[in-house]
Amino acid sequence: MSSSPNLITLYDIPTTKAETWSPNVWKVRMTLNYKRIPYQTEWVELSDISEVAKEIGAKPTTPLPDGTMLWTCPMLMDPNHLNSEGKPTVLSDSNIIVAYLDKMYPERKVIPEGTAALHNAWTRFIEQNVTMRLFPIVAPFYSPLLSERSNEYYIRTREKWFGPLSQICPDVEKGWAELRAGLDKVAAVLDANGNGEGGDLRVIPGHDSYADFALVGFFLWASVVLGKEDMDRLKSWNGGRWGRLLELHAPLLRVD
Repeated sequence: MSSSPNLITLYDIPTTKAETWSPNVWKVRMTLNYKRIPYQTEWVELSDISEVAKEIGAKPTTPLPDGTMLWTCPMLMDPNHLNSEGKPTVLSDSNIIVAYLDKMYPERKVIPEGTAALHNAWTRFIEQNVTMRLFPIVAPFYSPLLSERSNEYYIRTREKWFGPLSQICPDVEKGWAELRAGLDKVAAVLDANGNGEGGDLRVIPGHDSYADFALVGFFLWASVVLGKEDMDRLKSWNGGRWGRLLELHAPLLRVD
């Protein structure tokens, strides 16, 4: 796709399956789609993220065990709002990007006024109870999704940080049980809304929000990294709720 200098650019990580997979990028992509903001995608190999980030002036987002910082996707460049140097605004970190989009493009807010702290708490809740519980299960199986160069980078860096990937989840069934327990916690929180207006599927009944996108992003990531059998099992938990969640948000899953 040819790029347009007037469109927001969202930086994402490609896979060999021609599907976008990063849950954090999905949070931003769904926000752009929900707010109906025109944008384009720039695909960046996993191994090239740091180089591209430095070129465009994005800040690193993740502290590493050795004290250094890691650049990650999503990153976003907005040519419609210039910084103090007269250059396009460049941001990293999904939470920061979404807050910026709500401020600069206030139509159809995804973080309603007065709920920023609650949204921050919810995204951490999702990360702790589901995202970080799935990662050890799937971490050894990323290779088929990555280009040869990105796969080499992935194995080298992740084994430096976490040790041998083959040993990151020594008891897979226990890992699945912990993930299911985490999703049970999420379901219990949503149950407090009742069933009206899809309350058991949305954090704010009757209204799409960034909190929903954080949860949906997890399942979209899972749908790429898991096989069909495992994904069907995941969607069936909690009475098939998570399959219905994906169906509910299908109109927002466009990739521009």
